[in-house]
Amino acid sequence: MLDWDESFSMQANLTNSGYQSIVLKGFITEQRSDGLYVAPLLPGLFFGQSGEQLTTWRQYLDSSGSQTILSRSGGLPEIPKEELYWKKIRDTTEVKEQIPTPTPAKISLGQIGILLSILVGGLLLFGSRGK
Repeated sequence: MLDWDESFSMQANLTNSGYQSIVLKGFITEQRSDGLYVAPLLPGLFFGQSGEQLTTWRQYLDSSGSQTILSRSGGLPEIPKEELYWKKIRDTTEVKEQIPTPTPAKISLGQIGILLSILVGGLLLFGSRGK
């Protein structure tokens, strides 16, 4: 997942030039006043190796060596948000952090008896060593 304003870059070490399809699978997210929304990644959300906004995942990579082949920075490139297929996945009320309530330990009488006998036995054992 990639937040709407988050930066992203993909580096590759190209061995030769040619057409390549680099398809990202995932979602772009946006927190709105009523909840969290996601939309599938589209090529128009990224710049290609040439620095131009992509219109398709297929691009011509014209040189070899280490370079950036996909990038996005601070919400750019921008496409109209209406062109994305947004889906609400969480209400704002669900986002509130819930602090877990500690549950008291439940110990049976039999377990208390075992613990006491271990404690008393330990005290007797270490107490007799000191004499």
